[in-house]
Amino acid sequence: MIEVPDALRDLLARERAVLTDLHVTLARFAADPSHLDDLRTALHDLDGLFMLVVAGEFNAGKSSLLNALLGERVMPEGVTPTTDRITVVTYGERASETEDGPAIVRRTYPAELLRDIALVDTPGTNAIILRHQELTEKFVPRADLLLFVTSADRPFTQSEREFLELIGSWGRKVLMVVNKIDILEDDTQRQEVIRYVREHARETLGVTPEVFGVSARAAAAARAGGDEAALEASGIPDLERAVRERLGNERVRLKLLSPIGVAHHNIEEFRALHRDRLQMLTDDNSSLGEIERQTSQFTKDLTREFDTHLIRIKDILRDVETRGDAYFDDTVRFRRIPKLLNTKAVQEEFESEVLKDTERRIETALGDLVDWYIQRNLQYWEDVMRFVNERRASEDDRVIGEVGGRFQYDRQALVRGLRERAEEAMTDFDDEATSRRLADDLQNAVFRTGLLNVSGIGLGAAVLAFISTAALDITGIALGLTMVTVGLFVLPRQRAKAKRELRAKMQELRDGLEEGLTTQFHTEMARSQAALQGAISPYTRFVKAELDRLDLLGRELDGLATRLAEVKAEVERLD
Repeated sequence: MIEVPDALRDLLARERAVLTDLHVTLARFAADPSHLDDLRTALHDLDGLFMLVVAGEFNAGKSSLLNALLGERVMPEGVTPTTDRITVVTYGERASETEDGPAIVRRTYPAELLRDIALVDTPGTNAIILRHQELTEKFVPRADLLLFVTSADRPFTQSEREFLELIGSWGRKVLMVVNKIDILEDDTQRQEVIRYVREHARETLGVTPEVFGVSARAAAAARAGGDEAALEASGIPDLERAVRERLGNERVRLKLLSPIGVAHHNIEEFRALHRDRLQMLTDDNSSLGEIERQTSQFTKDLTREFDTHLIRIKDILRDVETRGDAYFDDTVRFRRIPKLLNTKAVQEEFESEVLKDTERRIETALGDLVDWYIQRNLQYWEDVMRFVNERRASEDDRVIGEVGGRFQYDRQALVRGLRERAEEAMTDFDDEATSRRLADDLQNAVFRTGLLNVSGIGLGAAVLAFISTAALDITGIALGLTMVTVGLFVLPRQRAKAKRELRAKMQELRDGLEEGLTTQFHTEMARSQAALQGAISPYTRFVKAELDRLDLLGRELDGLATRLAEVKAEVERLD
């Protein structure tokens, strides 16, 4: 167990608090369990042994390096991958080996170096078996100090550079070890390789690490032969001293910095995820706003276009009025008095010459109105479909990552559901029953004006009353007055009266028609838009709620980053 002086208790407590609060925040972020496990492990490791992790490519000599440091052949060595699991070596009075699950082997050995630390051997990062590399990458965050081993015959390969970038993202303290340095012919070549590794490691890590050139094989031979000079020349003692120096001077600092590195890595990863989600939801929200804007414009356009259709229908009635005026001018005359006395004949002629094809024209205009309305609403829903397709395309183009899969699942499910509802609505608009219902609704609106009735045109019956009245008035007057009086005074008054009453009736019908059709139009439009809003509303609620949640989580991550930076600064100032 790490001994914590009283002066460090507050600092350690604050570090634990940051890690615990971060764990809670990431859990609310629906973080992948592996990230939460990393934080729990980091908290647990604060109370554990100092952990020295050895990593590098297969055949770089990691196991032989550990054996050289321990002074005994504790780890198996070979030209093929000999380490397929994480091996943790700690102090024990006797050598032993136990399995800690399928991925970890624990060994004990009575070596003095192990009284202070746990040595960890990892599988090669370029091994053929991908699981071996994954094991190594998962164990990196637990390292208090990491020895990165490369080989003098192929120093700092591309895969090593990539693995070092991973190490750097976790903020690990690294000592670079160039093993098999004895295969180089002279000291100039050795220094050149060491310089090469140092420079490239600095480019990758952002800091200049210490680089040690060693020969684990030469160290083992020197120890076996008791040759101290050869052992010193192997470089292993220099590496041992560097490790012990850190155990003496930097042990507490490195031990406290290790969980901070884990926390920082997680904060930065989730900040990136937060930015990605926020951008995606902001795009979604903008698209929803664009749909609202288009809806408003669509309503205006539809109302304006409806007015054009309404004018067309009203113009049909104006044509009736115009023909009626001409009919009365021609019919209510002195020479036509005998015909005026025949009410039935007057009505039949009125229907034939004035009403004509009015019923057919109105029904055609109503049919065109229905077709137009349905087509425009189809276009309206297609706008929604474009929104859905754009959002789906953004999912294909944008890498959300494995972290926080619940967000991606919820969002995809809602977008998929929105698409399905939109498709269903478009199908409904295409259905003949919908067209028939809308046509019936509009027809009923016309019926209510008295313009049409179930048996056909109702206008003839409507005007029959004043036509008959005009004829009767003429009949009554004709019995008591001379024909001259009728021709000069009565007929002009009756003709004017018939025109006035026809105009009044036509205006009444136009007003009633406008009110009825407009009311029905707005009812249908409200029904259509309610269907659209109902289809969009689950996703709208999700976007709004998720934006609010992301705002809160973003502020929490910023606050945790600030607290972590403050703790890290204090840890780095420790003596």
